Amino acid sequence: MSYPEVAALEAFDSLDGYRVIDVREDYEFRGPLGCIDCAEHVPLSSVKDHADKLKGSRPLLLVCRSGKRSGKACEILEELGCEQVTNLAGGMIGWNRATLPVLHAEPENLAALVEQLVSWTAMVGPLTAEAVRDTFHERLARVTIPFDSPTHGAVEDLISYVGETLASANPPDLELSLASFRRSLAVL
Repeated sequence: MSYPEVAALEAFDSLDGYRVIDVREDYEFRGPLGCIDCAEHVPLSSVKDHADKLKGSRPLLLVCRSGKRSGKACEILEELGCEQVTNLAGGMIGWNRATLPVLHAEPENLAALVEQLVSWTAMVGPLTAEAVRDTFHERLARVTIPFDSPTHGAVEDLISYVGETLASANPPDLELSLASFRRSLAVL
C-alpha cells in the first residue's frame, strides 16, 4: 500500500482540502450509512473510466463502507497516474462511529425502505438479494401483508428479524444500519 490513509475525524477537519469520491454501489451510497455531504458518487466498477476526470489539483479522498474498496480505488488511481489519493480509514462505518455529519437519502415509502433493507442484508449476509427478498415475502405473507405495500409494524418486524438473523455474523455496521433503518421508518 503506497497511498496514505486518514482517520474520520482528521478527514473531517480537513474536508475542504479534498475532493471526496465515494466508490460504493448506488444502493449503498443511498443506504443506511448515508454519505458525506460533498461526496461525488463514482462506483468502484467505473473508477478507471473516470480516472482522467478525477485527476486535478485537489487531493482525492476515497470513501467506501469500510475502507477496503476505497483502498482498491486508491491503488487503481495511482496506477493510472493520480498522485494525490487518500483512503478514508474505516470508511463510512468509521465516519458514522465518529458521529460526523452524514447525508441520508430517505426512502420514499415503506416498500422502498424494505428494498434498502433487502440490499443491505444481502451485502452483509450470506444470502443473495433474491433470497432475502423471498424470505421477507414469506414472512409478510404469514401475516397477510403484501410485500409491495408493507405496514410500519411489518417493516419493524423485518428490521428486528434481520438484526436477530445477522447477530451471529456481527457485521461491523449492524447496529449503525439497524438504527438508520429504524430512523427512516419513524419518519415515513
